[in-house]
Amino acid sequence: MFNHLALSLILTAILASAQTADISQNKGPTAQDWANLNATVGGRLAPGIPWPEPCFSSFNGNAVTPNQAQCTFVQQNFFNNHLNRSQVFGGFSATQYESCMSTGDQCELDWTNPTNPLAFAPPSTCKQGSIPNFFIDVKNQNDVIAAFKFSKSTGVPLVIKNTGHDFKGRSSGPGTLALWMHNMKYINKVPKFVPEGCSRTPGQSAITFGAGQQFQEIFQFAHDNNLIVVGGSDQSVGAAGGWGQGGGHSSLTPVFGMGADRTLQYKVVTPDGAFRTVNACQNEDLFFALRGGGGGTFGVVLEATMMASPADSFTVANINWPPTNANLEAVLAVFLNNATSFAQQGWGGYLTPSIGNLILTVPTSTLSVKNGQKAMQTLIDVTKTMGGVSNVTQVATFLDWFNAYVQGREGAQDNVGLPNALTSRLIPQKNHATAQSRAQLSTALISAFNNTIFSQIHFTTPFGFKGSNGSDTSVNPIWRTSLYQVILVNTWFFDSTLADRQAAYAQGTKAANFLRAITPSSGAYHNEADIHEPNHEVSFWGSNVQKLNQIKSKYDPDHLLDCWHCIGWKGLTDPRYKCYI
Repeated sequence: MFNHLALSLILTAILASAQTADISQNKGPTAQDWANLNATVGGRLAPGIPWPEPCFSSFNGNAVTPNQAQCTFVQQNFFNNHLNRSQVFGGFSATQYESCMSTGDQCELDWTNPTNPLAFAPPSTCKQGSIPNFFIDVKNQNDVIAAFKFSKSTGVPLVIKNTGHDFKGRSSGPGTLALWMHNMKYINKVPKFVPEGCSRTPGQSAITFGAGQQFQEIFQFAHDNNLIVVGGSDQSVGAAGGWGQGGGHSSLTPVFGMGADRTLQYKVVTPDGAFRTVNACQNEDLFFALRGGGGGTFGVVLEATMMASPADSFTVANINWPPTNANLEAVLAVFLNNATSFAQQGWGGYLTPSIGNLILTVPTSTLSVKNGQKAMQTLIDVTKTMGGVSNVTQVATFLDWFNAYVQGREGAQDNVGLPNALTSRLIPQKNHATAQSRAQLSTALISAFNNTIFSQIHFTTPFGFKGSNGSDTSVNPIWRTSLYQVILVNTWFFDSTLADRQAAYAQGTKAANFLRAITPSSGAYHNEADIHEPNHEVSFWGSNVQKLNQIKSKYDPDHLLDCWHCIGWKGLTDPRYKCYI
C-alpha cells in the first residue's frame, strides 16, 4: 500500500497532467482533497497503474525503471490467464478498455507474443489510457458512501470495477475514480435463508457472498457443500457484479433459471448515500432493477444471496467435427432442426465453430445418459461420418465438467488479454419453426461467423425453464422466447492504427447485421453487446425501459453513476467516453 507522501507525489503528478470535468462551481479536486479521501477510507486509495507498466521505461511521460521480475510475471500471464489478470486493478479482460481507442494512448504488450520488445522497449511508452486515475480498495459501505460524497463535491466521475471482465468498458474510464470491489471476499452456506423483512416467506437453501467472490471459488464452495449454484462460463467473473445484475446466463440456466431468477437479496449502497437491504419485501423496485437492469448504474452491491440447489451428476454431450465450412453447415442443419427439443430437455452449453465442438450438459436427474444418447444420436452419427469423435457420458458433479471446460478438454472459452470487439444477438425460437426459416437462419449464422475471428453459440437461455416467467425481474423478456445467444468477436494488434480499430468494430457490426435482419423483434444481452448497438435500450431491456429509468432517477437523483449504454446513460458528450470509437 502507498504511504501518504508517495500518494501525494503521485497525485500531484497526475493532477498536473490531467484535470477532471467541472461540475457546477467545482473545478476538480486538489491534492489535499485526495489526501483527505485517502484518510477517510483508511489509506486504501491508490493510483491506477496499468498492469504491464513494469515492462516500460516511460509512464505518463515520466522516466521509470523497468522491474524485470514483475515484467516477466506479466508477460507470462498476459494472454488468456483469466484468474491472474483479474487479481490486479490495472488488468481488464478486454484490453481496449485499458487503452484509449480514439487516440492510441496505451500500455499494452503484444498479445500474440508478450515478450516482443517492440511493444514495450523505447521508443514505446506506457500511458494511462482508460485506466482510472485512482481507485479505492473497498472494504465496507463507508468506503462507498465516502466515494459518493467525494464525487458529488469534486465532480470526479465514478466507475465500479470488480474483476474487469467487461466487454463494454463500463468499469474503466479516463479521469475517473474506481471502486474496486474485488477484495470483498467471503461466502457462507445458509440452509434456510429468509430475506430480511420477509418473515412469512419459507426458508430455502442459499449462499451469501461478498461482491468480490468469483465463480471458481463459488463453484468450489458449492461442490464442497454438495450444492449447485448457477454461474457464468468464466472462472474469473464476480457473481455479484455485472453478471448477476445484468441477468446472468449460464449452461445451467435451461434447468435452473438465470442468475436474476435465483437472486434472493442484495446489500447495496445507492448514490443517495443510503445503505440498503434489497429484496422482495423491501426496496422492491430496486430489487427489480438490480436483477437484469445492469451493474454500474443503480448502486454499488456489496453482498448477494442466491439460491443453491442439491448437487447432481451431469449428462454431457461432447460433439466434435473437423472444422471446415462444409462440416459446420451439416452440423448446423442438425442442430437447428433439434434446438427447440434440446432446450426443452434442459441441455445447456456452447457451440464453437472454430474448433468444431458442441458441448452440452444437463443434470442427470433431468435427463439420463441413456436418454441423452438418444437425443444426440443424429449429431453423433453425422459427425462420425466426418471423422469426428462424439459421445455422451456422465460426470459426477458440475465442477468436474466446469474444470474440464476451463482447461479446454471439453469445449473452449473465449480468450482474455486482447482487444475484444464483440457483438451479439439473441435468436428466438420462432426462427426455428419451419424448414425455410431454419435454412435462412443457417445462412445468416454462417455469414456472421465468416466475418469474425471467434464466434460462439451460447445455448444458455431460460426457454425451457419452468420455475419463473421472469416478470419479477428486469431481464429483457426476449430471453424467455429465445433458444440461444450468438457472440461475434473481432480484434486488432498492439501496433494498430485508429483505422484498424474502427474496422474491427465495423466488421463485428456487419456480422451482427446478418442476424439482426432476420430477427427484427429480438435483442441483445447488454453485458455482451455491440458498443454501437442500434436502439440499445429496447434491444437490451425491451418493455422494461421506462420503469428502469424511473428507478434510476429515484435512487440516483444527482446522476453520480453512469456507464456506456447503461440505464440513464448520459451519452457521448460526457468526457469519460472520449476514448470510445
